[in-house]
Amino acid sequence: MFHNLLRVGLVLASSSFVFAHAVNRQGATSTPFDGQYLHPNSSNEAVEWWWGQAIAQPVGNNPPAAFQYLFYQGYPFVLGPPNASNPEFYVVINGFFPNGTQFSATIPATTGTVTAVGQAVTGTWKGAGGFQGSSDLSTFTVTLDAPEYGFVGTVKLTSNAASHYGCNTTAGPYFDSLVSSDSDTALSEAESILFKQLGWAVSIPGAVSEVDMTINGSPLKFTGQGYHDANWAPVPLNAVVDTWYFGTATVGDYDLSYISVAPVNSTKVLNTGYLSHKGVVLQNQCSLDGTKTTDHSVVTPYGLYSDEVSGVDVPTGYIVKYILENGDRYSFNLTSGGLGSAAQNPDQIVYHRWVGTASGGKVGEVPAEGLTVFEWLNPGLAVYSPAPQA
Repeated sequence: MFHNLLRVGLVLASSSFVFAHAVNRQGATSTPFDGQYLHPNSSNEAVEWWWGQAIAQPVGNNPPAAFQYLFYQGYPFVLGPPNASNPEFYVVINGFFPNGTQFSATIPATTGTVTAVGQAVTGTWKGAGGFQGSSDLSTFTVTLDAPEYGFVGTVKLTSNAASHYGCNTTAGPYFDSLVSSDSDTALSEAESILFKQLGWAVSIPGAVSEVDMTINGSPLKFTGQGYHDANWAPVPLNAVVDTWYFGTATVGDYDLSYISVAPVNSTKVLNTGYLSHKGVVLQNQCSLDGTKTTDHSVVTPYGLYSDEVSGVDVPTGYIVKYILENGDRYSFNLTSGGLGSAAQNPDQIVYHRWVGTASGGKVGEVPAEGLTVFEWLNPGLAVYSPAPQA
């Protein structure tokens, strides 16, 4: 869901941040589902991004071929005054060729606009490319036209499940239902922003992906799986988030995603879990960790290796468990396949993203197989250690 471009001078060890130029949130009724919720610009600290991924079956022992895009307005990590030399609008690309070779780029744009006719959206990042989302939210197509940066081509995602917000609601893309009984004075500023102003809209929970891209003269072409969402916040994420786990996978006929977020200096851990089977939603919940015994999900990192690139210890995979409201249990294993840094891109001290394989399904049944992209965002520089095995 994030990027590999950090504003120069970012010092994440510092705890000071000024919440300035806040932008008011907009609700679902006033904005197309995949549209423009905020308006980040040089006069505020807001950030908004459209993220997606396409992934294919691995070849041999290589990481899966993959392509991930991020269309950005503003910056998710900021500390200190803005740097005028940084682009206000830009596209971040990461991925892998089938032979395991990584690629990445940050493509600046002179403008970054999103327009809509009904639910159909068009994004234009002049000088880099753009995107189009269909009016029925069934397709999302990315076009890159930046030969001077080495990227020309398209990525098309065709959805196999209905769009959704994070709290089993059609009312809006925020998590404020979790803290509706708390007064504003009972919430820290970081908690209030996380639950009430950070938005998440998933237009394509799972997809058939078609990639036809030329990257620095080399073709990347495959049909595989995919996912797309949109996110926004009125301030940079390092002002709000200590750690953030996110992942998505298609495993057999299952599509799944999850978020587990610890706000800065808080014990209120936000948890979301989405699971569908053949397009039928089994769970779409949000909760605070430790408050529910059914209709919740549990995200547990496992394994450990010392990442030579970022210099920190990181997990090798995640176990994601879904406990439905009726008590049925599903479990999935998302793994980088023991490839370590070879399956990470980006690979930074505050941001890790892996591609890999996944397996699982309903507990007690034969596991299905699939593909996954999962992340650990760590602006709080938390030290990772694996949980004791039961």
